[in-house]
Amino acid sequence: MRLLCAVVLCLLALPVLAQSVPRGPNAQNLADLDPTTLSDAELLELLNRYEAARRGLPQRVGVFGIPSGFGAPRGLGFVSGAVTNRRDRAQIGDWDASVVLGIGLGDARRGVAVTPVLDLTSVTPHHFGESGKLSLQFSRALRLGPVWQGAAALEVQNLATWGDSRVLDRNWSVALSGIRPADGLFGHPVMLSAGWGSGVSDRSTAPGVFAGAGIGLSHRVGLSLGWYGDEAIAGAMIWPDPDKNLQISVGIGDMTGAVSGRRLLLALTLAKPVGRR
Repeated sequence: MRLLCAVVLCLLALPVLAQSVPRGPNAQNLADLDPTTLSDAELLELLNRYEAARRGLPQRVGVFGIPSGFGAPRGLGFVSGAVTNRRDRAQIGDWDASVVLGIGLGDARRGVAVTPVLDLTSVTPHHFGESGKLSLQFSRALRLGPVWQGAAALEVQNLATWGDSRVLDRNWSVALSGIRPADGLFGHPVMLSAGWGSGVSDRSTAPGVFAGAGIGLSHRVGLSLGWYGDEAIAGAMIWPDPDKNLQISVGIGDMTGAVSGRRLLLALTLAKPVGRR
């Protein structure tokens, strides 16, 4: 049952980087852009984002606790830590933690992007890294009409495992996500996400569906509500500094008590460009 929590913690630690990293251009990156390299759709999206930034509209949004169709942008590395007060959903006060590292590779707009994710499920000082697993996410950007920006992803979990995580079965999931940026019609960004996975229901041991919705309330706060197999997960995302890629997520797992596993979920994610993008 301890490993069940490791699976859930990995989902919570994974940042929704494609939509939580600021996407509004600033003067410097606008100066570096060559408009001749952009398609008409990409140029229109860039102008829309610039206009939203100019008007001071929120630009960050995410869904907490479920897989996303968006992968990490190319060249963006991230590290996440997550903790919960119920390691196996059986007793309160049985704390557990996980640390996740990853990087975005490839270009989801022109091909298939790959996000390798290393999940360390043993993080105590004397046993750090002795247990863990490796997963891969493959994502592709989609155009969902003139307003919505979308992406689809296939994630394969537990490709390689070691330590206590060796008992985990290999699982996979598919997800489709869409974002409606804030504009003059609706001044808040909205995200919808849904999918299916082989290890989602029955405490992450059986196939099941997941879905969720999120809204960006301001430059610093967003809310989301999701369903993952057999439990509802509510979350709040906090960006302390809108100009930095730091996200704090606070949530409640099994908020309805459907599987007698109501618990506190905390995650901290820091992202930073790595090398040349």
